[in-house]
Amino acid sequence: MGREPPPRPGPTLIAIVGRAGPDDAALQRDLGRRFGSDYEVVAVDGAAAGLELLTAAAQSQRPVAVVIAPMWMPEMTGVEFLIRARDLHPRTKRALVIDVGDVSAEADIVRALTRNQIDFYFGMPWASPEEELYPVIGEALRLWARQHQPRYEKAVIIHQPDQSRGRELRGWLESNGVATGLVAADSPRGRALLDEHHLGADRLPGVVLYDGQALQDPKGDELAEALGASTRPRAGTYDVAIIGAGPAGLAAAVYAASEGLSALVVESDAIGGQAGTSSKIRNYLGFPWSISGGELAERAARQAQQLGVHTVVARAGQALRVSGAERLVTLSNGDEAAARAVVLAGGVEYRRLGVPQVDALVGAGVFYGAAVSEAQSMADMDVYILGGGNSAGQAATHLAAVGARVTMLIRGRELSASMSDYLVEEIRASDSITVRNAVQIIGAQTDQHLEALVLRDADGGGARTVRADALFVFIGASPHSGWLAGALALDRNGFVLTGRDLAQISEPAHRWQLERPPSVLETSMPGVFAAGDIRHGSVKRVAAAVGEGSTATLMVREYLDSL
Repeated sequence: MGREPPPRPGPTLIAIVGRAGPDDAALQRDLGRRFGSDYEVVAVDGAAAGLELLTAAAQSQRPVAVVIAPMWMPEMTGVEFLIRARDLHPRTKRALVIDVGDVSAEADIVRALTRNQIDFYFGMPWASPEEELYPVIGEALRLWARQHQPRYEKAVIIHQPDQSRGRELRGWLESNGVATGLVAADSPRGRALLDEHHLGADRLPGVVLYDGQALQDPKGDELAEALGASTRPRAGTYDVAIIGAGPAGLAAAVYAASEGLSALVVESDAIGGQAGTSSKIRNYLGFPWSISGGELAERAARQAQQLGVHTVVARAGQALRVSGAERLVTLSNGDEAAARAVVLAGGVEYRRLGVPQVDALVGAGVFYGAAVSEAQSMADMDVYILGGGNSAGQAATHLAAVGARVTMLIRGRELSASMSDYLVEEIRASDSITVRNAVQIIGAQTDQHLEALVLRDADGGGARTVRADALFVFIGASPHSGWLAGALALDRNGFVLTGRDLAQISEPAHRWQLERPPSVLETSMPGVFAAGDIRHGSVKRVAAAVGEGSTATLMVREYLDSL
């Protein structure tokens, strides 16, 4: 496999950087056999030739779908090469090749995956490329195509670029899995669409759907109905009504339908909830290369639909009450959904930092409401934690225990103002944890992953830049439970109380009235359950929410059987 000259502009590349061995020749041959009809598979020897190839492709604006490099090369490691490859081609997927049995690479691979420096890895050699090569590279190409290839647009929005409404509609449609185009009203395509569909330029945005329907400045429910989605519950009584279509709600729906229960799901905003906005979920069981929150939600919603779940969108819960054996949920349009049991899975809204440079790095070094799941890969890294509550303190001690250098940034003057004494003492006793008081984050520096934070003292002073490999943000979350106040027992922060936590209730209206004890996930209203982030004491993780949603369904089944 000799060095080849840089290619002229042509088909999308799969680039292989090798070491001039027989395995490299087999790699090029097998990839060409499977993917050569749609991609040009080009192989070169060594890092220098690889960078030359990628530089030429960048200069000619030739897309590179996948770059493959071995873990060990004379000039640099494969991880170092793939970092430089992403600089030249930010959209490319990066795969690392390791020799079977090379245990020395394990720590480097874990760190590179955590820091978003590689996307995949696989071992060589193999008995057949179907064994490991094709599944990994096939997944890389699927993700690349999903993110960067042209899509069939089910909706096109014509808008005024200086107004936000069109972008908001597009964001809502995209978050619900509807591929949507956005064009300016004064562009050639925008003017043509307005004329063709007789849309008035004075009432924008206008929306043109795939079937030719044209809508003038539509509301969310109008748009949902035009796309064939349901916005009203059916007549009659469901076995269970599930409020919220995040991971907990979707899991509850799938398991309810698989148990033979008639299930309704009501979602006010986006299928997938907060998790649906995550670009990369690395710790969800069964997805070794991670999965985006949007794709996970899309798969779960399709699974629920195939099992017969009825989903109502663009509607929020407004009130909850008991009527005999039924639980009635009043929706935002005045409709009432009747069910024998209810699962509340409305989730929370994490308070964002509000610094665009930081929020753009969620999943690439910046984490909201997470720490334990990422801790093992943080050894010997510079990790920052924003927040001064117990969750932040527990994260700090956990990260320090695995070898991270931890700096806590708090807005106040003392940890003790918002943290339990035992945690304060543990933090003070740790040589691996530093506390900085009255500090604000005002910016970040990035090279595809968080590299540094820009800090400023809250009481004034100049900005300073500090190296940071990761930032964990713990500044609170607000549950979507305002509509439940008065109907159920909530804690002081609005989270729904369940199970044994109901014993602390003193208000007569919310005391448990039955002889049997409440189920673990049952609220102060018998037959109404809470799952996921909306529940007091829940673990704020996607996997935990899915577990609670499926468990809530089993408790619903037991409750219905008892009736």
